[in-house]
Amino acid sequence: MAPLDLAWAYGFLRVTPVGAMIAELSFRLPPGRDVSPFARRHWSPDDPALADLPAHLRHLGAEFVCLPFGVGGDVRDIAAPWRGLGLARCNVPAHGLAANAEWTLAARSPTRLCFTLDYPADHAVRRLTRVLAVQPDAPALDLRLTIEARRAGRVSLGLHPILSLDAPPESVHLRAAFRRGFTYPAAVPGAAMLAVIGAEFGTLATVPARAGGVVDLSRLPKARPVEDVVQLCDVEGAVEIDLPEREATLVLDWDRRLLPSCQIWISDRALDEAPWAGRYRGLGVEPIASCFDFAEAVSLGDNPIRAGGTATSLAIDPDQPVEIAYRLSARGYQKVADSPPSTMRTCPVT
Repeated sequence: MAPLDLAWAYGFLRVTPVGAMIAELSFRLPPGRDVSPFARRHWSPDDPALADLPAHLRHLGAEFVCLPFGVGGDVRDIAAPWRGLGLARCNVPAHGLAANAEWTLAARSPTRLCFTLDYPADHAVRRLTRVLAVQPDAPALDLRLTIEARRAGRVSLGLHPILSLDAPPESVHLRAAFRRGFTYPAAVPGAAMLAVIGAEFGTLATVPARAGGVVDLSRLPKARPVEDVVQLCDVEGAVEIDLPEREATLVLDWDRRLLPSCQIWISDRALDEAPWAGRYRGLGVEPIASCFDFAEAVSLGDNPIRAGGTATSLAIDPDQPVEIAYRLSARGYQKVADSPPSTMRTCPVT
């Protein structure tokens, strides 16, 4: 199936069948400016040299669903409280079937696309339904994920928007309010971490730094290549990303009762292996019910984030489908004080 497009007065959307993934999303802001704030891959998904990579990496676009969320794999320099949790375990495929399989188009209209994906007969999840609905009178995209269960259980789940970091140093301003944050509890690939391994913090502007003192991860990109991950637990309100160079602010709002955390993935020119080639510039702002991007078994088990009172998995039940609503929208940029956005408890979706 070829990619599907929706164009409306306030934007343009392209979705690929693999992962029902948003390949392109732009918003039109007054007085008719088109803003494309999402990262773009520089490789071809058909490159035979990338044939062994998971499909979501070959097709990597602007946003997709991960169930189970997480990749996992070999890790080193694990912080003491995290040892013995099996962090080296992997999800196969990475980020789950939802991110890598080809979804079925179930319905289409001038403002709406609906996709479904059936899970294997031995999986606790029976079916996913993903709806993408443009707002005819606004630069906004409303999304809804419905999870139908085959049996009761728990799963790790994440949404995976990726913004572009192709911008002047420190020009992108990430604003989020949360109860507490965790730096990654092990060394990430690329040898370009800014944050101390296995630390806690209270604001993105004051993350403990490997070089000593603190590093401001609310202001990106950095002048040097960076590969780093932090998790914001019990997020309060929408996350806002100011993009002054694009004269826009992107707003990500979601149902935080079901996905209480947000993983921030900074991947900026630090990974040299395929497909990254030292060129990729992405900022993942990822609502999750998960323990970082470790394998699902880590999220379902005991871990320091769960012990601190933040859910790292989502309950599913065959008698009650789970519906998760979220919204991506944009508005014109206006400089604001360095403070978190106001708390928003609901996410309107039509």
